[in-house]
Amino acid sequence: MTHHRRHLLLILGLASALAATDSALASGLQITEQSVTGLGRAFAGGSLPNDDVSAVFYNPADMMLSKGMQAQAGMTFIGISIEADNAGSTTRLPANLGDVLTKPGTVPVFVTIPSSGLGNDDGGTDNVVPNGFFAMDINDRMRFGLGMTSPFAVSTSYSRGWVGRYHAVDSELLTVDINPSIAYRVNDSLSIGGGVSAQYVDAKLTQALFNPLSPTKDGYVEVKADGWAFGYNLGALYEFDPNTRVSFSYRSRLNHSAEGDRTITDYLPGRNGKVSTKADVTLPDWLGLAAYRRLNDQWAVMGGVRWTNWSLFKELKLEFADGTQSVTEENWEDSWSFNIGVSYDYNPEWTFRAGYVYDQTPVPSAEYRTPRIPDSNRNAIGLGFSYHPSSQLSLDFGYMYIDFASASTENTVNLIPAPAGLITDTLRLDYNGSGNLVGIQASYRF
Repeated sequence: MTHHRRHLLLILGLASALAATDSALASGLQITEQSVTGLGRAFAGGSLPNDDVSAVFYNPADMMLSKGMQAQAGMTFIGISIEADNAGSTTRLPANLGDVLTKPGTVPVFVTIPSSGLGNDDGGTDNVVPNGFFAMDINDRMRFGLGMTSPFAVSTSYSRGWVGRYHAVDSELLTVDINPSIAYRVNDSLSIGGGVSAQYVDAKLTQALFNPLSPTKDGYVEVKADGWAFGYNLGALYEFDPNTRVSFSYRSRLNHSAEGDRTITDYLPGRNGKVSTKADVTLPDWLGLAAYRRLNDQWAVMGGVRWTNWSLFKELKLEFADGTQSVTEENWEDSWSFNIGVSYDYNPEWTFRAGYVYDQTPVPSAEYRTPRIPDSNRNAIGLGFSYHPSSQLSLDFGYMYIDFASASTENTVNLIPAPAGLITDTLRLDYNGSGNLVGIQASYRF
């Protein structure tokens, strides 16, 4: 086996192993952390700086900025803290609940009491986001690329005894996207690219169930589902001169139809057990515009803007084989992200980067902010560097600090399915969050 082939198999093998790793919370459900190199400049400029192989994901047209065979694998550790503090959560129910449930015609006499449970909890989790890419020449005007990424994910976890347990305990969503792409150089200035995506989704949702016959003993429900969806991505690159370029990118929406099971335990005798479930979820399309300018032999600046079509996400609906369903109103809005960055080539071995990004949340108000996805606007600063021990190998390190804007929840749910409104819980929380991201990556040019 040749020296180059051993490097290729090692990097692609690492990428394949990482593709099974869980992912973490990002803006909405969106994960931007597909490149450790990009992490150091807050992903400003997308793949226009041409400092790694991530063009396969961000914009396939940008692959034409490189030549030859390249492979890359990396991982970003994401540690998120989401402090959820009770801000006056209440439960509304009949004071004469026993008579209402057992004596038809009894008129309920409603009272509102403080919700029970632990008043403070941290729903944040620690996770790893992988990336793996490969690119090669087809001929002088065309290149092929393959990416393995996790573009959408969520991971929050609370204790079973917390005040919001009837709204959420665990929420996990993992996507693995396999994305082959092709780029074509139209002329000296213009390149275009496109690819297809096969995306796997795996989800788990859990929460406590209020037992009206034994209010001090909760039931528990777990829903697991998975499935595949298919989409595409497009891109265009325009080079004004060797030092100035802009690019446009688009990734399509994906219509997921996930199937699995719902399992209820420690609840009402007629409701315990396992039944099949189905959920149809559309993950949004997005548009990106990026720009890059090299100022001199050492300095370069870059920036970008991205629009995400989150207004597609109106509700989360689960349908069960026993004829029941669960519907959570989301009513998200389209969101925007803006970033700017700089890179400094200290010498041929060392490159340093810094960047800033502002991400807008798609959650419109406290009414629709749930503890499963307690998203809010955030500001983040990235720092990073690359070390080139040879002309072929690049080792990258990136760090980002995320500051989430203070946010709140005022979300009401029915604690029993019928009749609606008989027993309700209004969760009022104040959120404060932050995140620390650390990434390492290796890229090799053959």
